[in-house]
Order: sequence, then structure tokens, then C-alpha cells
Amino acid sequence: MSDEKTLHLIVPGICGPVSDIRPLATDSVLAKWVNTLSRARCSDSQSNANDVLAAITDLGNAGDFPTAALSFFAEDAYDSSLFYMHADPVHLRADMDHAVLTSSSDMAINKQESEALSLSLNRHFEQDGLCFITLDENRWLLSCKEKIDLETTPLVDAIGRNINFILPKGDDSTRWRQILTEIQMLMFSHEVNESREARGQLPINSLWFHGCGELKHTGQDDTGQTDAKLTDIDKSITAEKKGYRFCSNDDVIKGLAKYICCDHIGQPAVVDDYLQLLSAADNTVNILHIADLEHLVNYTDVEPWLSQLEMTLNNWVYPLLSFANKNNIKLNIYPCNSKQYQFSRYDNLRSWYRIFHKNKLEHYVSSYSSIER
Repeated sequence: MSDEKTLHLIVPGICGPVSDIRPLATDSVLAKWVNTLSRARCSDSQSNANDVLAAITDLGNAGDFPTAALSFFAEDAYDSSLFYMHADPVHLRADMDHAVLTSSSDMAINKQESEALSLSLNRHFEQDGLCFITLDENRWLLSCKEKIDLETTPLVDAIGRNINFILPKGDDSTRWRQILTEIQMLMFSHEVNESREARGQLPINSLWFHGCGELKHTGQDDTGQTDAKLTDIDKSITAEKKGYRFCSNDDVIKGLAKYICCDHIGQPAVVDDYLQLLSAADNTVNILHIADLEHLVNYTDVEPWLSQLEMTLNNWVYPLLSFANKNNIKLNIYPCNSKQYQFSRYDNLRSWYRIFHKNKLEHYVSSYSSIER
């Protein structure tokens, strides 16, 4: 662990992608943001938040990042004899050759609807060893007695896209597509959806499977349940990671922190509270995850994203950059678009650097224009 204090700022969507960057070319908020990024050292990174986390913490998970298992681990409900996967409720709008996904966060699903649908699913699939669990109205998971061998796309990367290009792949894909077809048939005729359609709401007509990776080296007690104490293997794996401190409202990150025995706090309401934490931390690698832009970036309407971008920059990013510069903290920003930007207190002195560095909007803000929709 380096003696230099480091802050890893993971902000998915802070550089897009958006549907079309042309209307944003003269926007003052983006002009200031691009000017800020042009002073940083840019390097290659990962394309989504899960892979960024794995890279920062040196986790060597192959295949799907185990987001579902970590969600259970965060709630002390993980059972290593079972296999887990997200099964989030969604709406699929099917055309001739497209099936476009709308997530639950845009569907106003209530608790009664969530419980009724999960009850029906559990009754139907009990004999198959599947159990559907609702963490809340928008986040559903399933547990399975058999290993799940799939390569999936996180829900946030599927929103608003044609899912025909990003359906789960892998050795078990045929089986799970058959299960999904049964789920869709059950949901189609369910009274919950009949009532929703009568009220003019989108039906909950499918689930989105993702995050089925497995946790390794989890100790168990004599009853077979997860033991809070780590095995010797666990201790050797996590010994180098105890200097990390996670800050996020995401259950997956809470579970990851618990899994590798690191500190975790929820994101404070204001940046000043977090700056106090940074001031008190000695030689700690801080990981701050801000998810406010992640969902907005997927739709064709740029305005909600741009409005939230301004708030995120002014309320969090710019104060953090200023604090890091004054206190000699290395700050890495991850937009989760295959790039990362590293700021240090001496970057502002490199006036020559910007002459050779690209300073155009399209160099920083991604677009979906080249992605199949």
C-alpha cells in the first residue's frame, strides 16, 4: 500500500454516453467540465463500475462480477451452498426486430405488486429449485441450487437498448432463456399486469438476469451457513485490502467492503461531511461511488442528465478536486467509459500540457450514436 493518500471517485455516466452530443456543443456546464478534464492525465480503464471496483481492489473474479451474491452478503443472508443472480423486473417493448428495455425505476412498481408477482414466481418454479427474493420493489434476486454459468450485461447498461444484442450467453444460456420464456408467459396474464394496463401503466412483462458471479473462499460454520469469521485463506487475501474505505449507498459495494473486511459508510448528504472523513484518514485508499448519473445517461432525453451533471459537479466533484489539490491527494475519476482521469496538485502547473491535449467535447463525452439500439 502506497504512503500517498488516494481517492478513487467512481461516477458512472459523468462523461455520457448520451444519445447525441451535438445539442451540447455550446453548453457552459460541459465546457467547464471538459476544460477541467483537459488538465488531467488520461489513461485506459474499465467500461463499467463493477470492473472498475475489481481493478481498484485487485479482485480476480473471472466472468460476471458477483453483484447478486454481494447483495446477500451485505445483508448477512449469503449461503455459500446456493448460487445467486439478479432478476430485476422490467418492461420489454417489442417491435419487428427490436426489444427495448425499460427498468423498474421508471415504472412505479409498488410493494403489493412486487410481492404478488414474486409469490406467483416462487409457486411456479419451486420444483425447479428456484427462489425469487425481493430486496425492494425494484430489486429482485433469485437463488438456485445449481451453478449458473452465464455471461450477462448489468441492468444499467441494458436500459433503453435493444436487448437482442446483449442477452445472456454461456453454457447455461439455453436453459435460462427457456426459464425466462416461462416467466414472461406467467407475467403476461397475471392480474397485477392486467390492473397496471387498466391504469395506463407499463406492464411488468419480463425480468433481467445479471450478476451471477460467485464469491470465493467464504467460510462456513457447522450448520453450513456463512461464518462471519474469515478462513486463513480469506485473511491472506484481504490483508492487503484493509486500508480501503468505501463510501456508497449501493448494497453491492457495501457487500464488497464487508467481504474484503474494509470500512464502509453511506454517502453523506453533503460533500463537507465527506471532506472531514478525508481529512482524518491517514494513508487510506478511499473509494467514493456516486450513482446519480448512471441511470439518466441511458435515455435519449439529454436534459435530465445535464441537469444532474451540473448538480453532481458543483456539489461533489469540484469541491473534491479543490480539496485534493490543497491536501496533496491523488484523485482518480472513473466515468466507467473505458477511461480514467488522474489529478494531482501539480497538474495545474503543466500549462504546456493542454496545448497538446485534446480539448473537444467529443473527446470526453461518449455517444450512443455508434451503438446498436
